[in-house]
Amino acid sequence: MGNQNSTQQHQIEIENLWSFQRREVEQAHDFKNGLFPLARVRKMMKVEEDVDRISAEVPVVLAKACDLFIRNVTLQSWHQAQKNKRSIIQRQDINSTMDSFRDACHNIEYFKRLMSEA
Repeated sequence: MGNQNSTQQHQIEIENLWSFQRREVEQAHDFKNGLFPLARVRKMMKVEEDVDRISAEVPVVLAKACDLFIRNVTLQSWHQAQKNKRSIIQRQDINSTMDSFRDACHNIEYFKRLMSEA
């Protein structure tokens, strides 16, 4: 019973995070002042040899996507730490979270292939 409450609480926290982020994006007028310096994002993108030119909005969108990804990983890892009765996120919590993301992505790709074959 306690585990089910914890799972429900975790689901509510995830929904609240995404709801808050959605409202924040909808109300934002200036995305250029995010957590990630746009020059650094542009520089990382140019490491790829095939990337010659980058439109102005791409680093902005990519920086926001990175911010959302890190927030989600942090929340999921925190839940993992709590499941293991710890109050500190450890590397194993992040690894477990990333494994679950990897599994979810694999399942999505699998179902996409199934749907395209049908």
